[in-house]
Amino acid sequence: MNTNNNLNEKPGWFNGALVSKSLDAREMLQAGQHPLAEAVKITSGMKPGQVFELITPFKPMPLIEKIREIGFSAYVESVSDSEIHTYFCKVV
Repeated sequence: MNTNNNLNEKPGWFNGALVSKSLDAREMLQAGQHPLAEAVKITSGMKPGQVFELITPFKPMPLIEKIREIGFSAYVESVSDSEIHTYFCKVV
């Protein structure tokens, strides 16, 4: 189901202008909350081709794997050592 095996390699589907939903989860994580439920809620309503952006202070591998399991491709971009943007695109 996953069409993007290397999370750090920019995929053909990635276009920042196509980001339709964004969640900055840094405060949630700092408060001890996990953004998985919110990310699943957001992505469940997305149409093929739409892109969801998740901002975290680290690469959220368990969350990435869960969202990939439900039909999304993922791309991870490191903005800095403490700011990671993970993009999810619903597979067409």
